[in-house]
Amino acid sequence: MSVKLLISAEANSGKTTLTKNLENSLVVSHDGKRYPFPVPHVMVPTFDSVKELLDLTVEKIEAYNSKFNAYPDTIVFDSVSKIFDTIHANCNEKYKGFQIYSELDKEVVAFTSFIENSLVASNMNVVLISHALYDADTAKYNLVGKGSFAKRGGFLAEVDEAVFIEVKSNKRILHFRSAKHPARSLQEDLPENMPIEEFNLQDHINLLAGNASAVDEFAL
Repeated sequence: MSVKLLISAEANSGKTTLTKNLENSLVVSHDGKRYPFPVPHVMVPTFDSVKELLDLTVEKIEAYNSKFNAYPDTIVFDSVSKIFDTIHANCNEKYKGFQIYSELDKEVVAFTSFIENSLVASNMNVVLISHALYDADTAKYNLVGKGSFAKRGGFLAEVDEAVFIEVKSNKRILHFRSAKHPARSLQEDLPENMPIEEFNLQDHINLLAGNASAVDEFAL
């Protein structure tokens, strides 16, 4: 069973670093900086439309298959917050007034539908990496989103599992469940949180995939 996982945190918290131990993976990097690890990846400096981004993603998945004689097990989008910002900027340049947000919704739906109907449907795991901003009024962290997309929960609503990296007293804590942070898990054997040094993203994906397969056996 495929896994859809969200990783979020404030800037410079080590989100991308978690991907360095991934196996059989392809990272689609659109984050304003160079991807730093020896993991198959594609740099996407900019794109004019979601279709352009998705066409490039498919092209690089096929290139991965040609090079390694297998399709990637996991696709990482680093970061979906920057992808959303670029989509929003593109819509602002092309449209005016209410049409900005109606077209923004269409672009976001195209992106999230591709994840579900193309990647997940092809048994690929999907990891979404997102920046988060602290809201002092609510004492909670918010993910990027605008319009109806934000109202329905943003990228948090598109995944089954979500973890959050908190930087506290120069230490990084990874949360699996939290009311304060955008983190949630249905895995009862996971703790509430752990030091990030004890977390391995590939092992976590394997755990989630194994548990999902066990649950799927009971689907009627």
